[in-house]
Amino acid sequence: MASTFAPISLALTTALLLACGNGNGAATDGTTAESTTTDAGTASTTTGTTDVEPTTGAPAGRPNWHEDVAPVVAEHCQGCHIAGGIAPFTMETYEDTRDWAAVMAFDVAEGLMPPWHAVETDACQPPHGFKHDARLSDELKAMFQAWSDNGAPEGDPSLAAPLPTPPSLDLPDPSATAIMASGVTVEKLDNTLDFFNCLSIDPGNETDVFVTGLQLIPGNRKIVHHVLIYVDEAAESAGWANGIKPDCGGSSGLSGKAPLVSGWVPGGLPMEVPADVGIALPAGARLVLNVHYHATGAGPEQDDATGLALRWTTEQPEWVSMFSLLGAPGDGNPLSGPFVIPADTTDHVEEFEWKVTGPGNTDFPDSVEARLWAVAAHMHKVGVDLRVWVEDRDSGAETCLLETPRWDFDWQRVYEVDRPLGDMVRLKSGDTIRVRCVYDNTIQNPGVQEALAEVGLDAPIDVQLGEETLDEMCIGAIGVAVRQP
Repeated sequence: MASTFAPISLALTTALLLACGNGNGAATDGTTAESTTTDAGTASTTTGTTDVEPTTGAPAGRPNWHEDVAPVVAEHCQGCHIAGGIAPFTMETYEDTRDWAAVMAFDVAEGLMPPWHAVETDACQPPHGFKHDARLSDELKAMFQAWSDNGAPEGDPSLAAPLPTPPSLDLPDPSATAIMASGVTVEKLDNTLDFFNCLSIDPGNETDVFVTGLQLIPGNRKIVHHVLIYVDEAAESAGWANGIKPDCGGSSGLSGKAPLVSGWVPGGLPMEVPADVGIALPAGARLVLNVHYHATGAGPEQDDATGLALRWTTEQPEWVSMFSLLGAPGDGNPLSGPFVIPADTTDHVEEFEWKVTGPGNTDFPDSVEARLWAVAAHMHKVGVDLRVWVEDRDSGAETCLLETPRWDFDWQRVYEVDRPLGDMVRLKSGDTIRVRCVYDNTIQNPGVQEALAEVGLDAPIDVQLGEETLDEMCIGAIGVAVRQP
């Protein structure tokens, strides 16, 4: 299968981090994170215990909201479950939360909340953990169950434990924020639900800068399906009427190739590159947002506020970040036949492999140091599992990078390796990266049910490769930092 995306040099890994977990780098095993610095000046974390009291042998009336549950909810849930947040209800007070106690106990026991899908399996044991791991410890899961079993007691407000500051879902210390110039309206046409528009954004940097953080701000989460962000170095998009190029397909809408610098999908939140890593943004360049809008069928729906928050520095970094999309549509070769997921099939597999190369599919010498610092997965509604691993060119040894065995389209992110750059997996020219996707195209798959309902169907159909929500993809995205001479 011909690749539709070439390897992209000098590009920023995508803008997905934590969603509805701890956004401040805190550990989630019942501990709080204390930042330390290595000899290389790269932040890492150590842990110390919190004041959450274990449930075993707890005194009468424990656990209760004020002394036990509220601090955990503040730290791990209130990034989303607040007034105006992305969650459907708030968890800011006892009255807000008590009726959800049984649901909370079930969801945390099943690992559904806080959302986190990079799970260790028999086939995948990544060598390092990921930053912002949102999973709760067994002790905290037991506490939620005990609170629910005991009728969700409130406890004594006078004995309330101190509440940690809820995690912020915004990019810290942005240098600039830029919003789309005019609105976009989408509406279902017959069975057409998907629309692609390119938006031109002026970041406003008057000098050359290097981006260290980026946040996509979706103006209408109900219809913004995903966003790809490109650098328009020649500012060609400045000539688009109202700053919009409608029906621009799945790319930048520009006449030539443009570096892809970031992306956003449901669950995606601010991105921050590691220390000493950055992406060049020339003075006068514009950013193009390729926005995939997915109409809900509820009538005309408006987006007039999608934009970006950016943080940058004027100092050139020691490392530059490269971003590649591997699989379909992406770079690499298929290891199976044509990409078709037959109706009423389970455990259907599509697999791809890519030989590690530099920009322009050229080999690079071993003297070039390239470290893999981020990895992400992307499928649509039929997918159920995705795994990415690398095979060493010399030994053939396999290192698993990521597996998402309980794929959820609504919660996607980039998983950033929680180690100094020098300790991360090193990629050499000629190594092989493989992406394996598993699909369930039966009516038992809730994602299939949702997709069929949107187009008025009641039975699965064959699914092919494509950009639209009711098509499928198999993408493993890798962020690689390359040390500069």
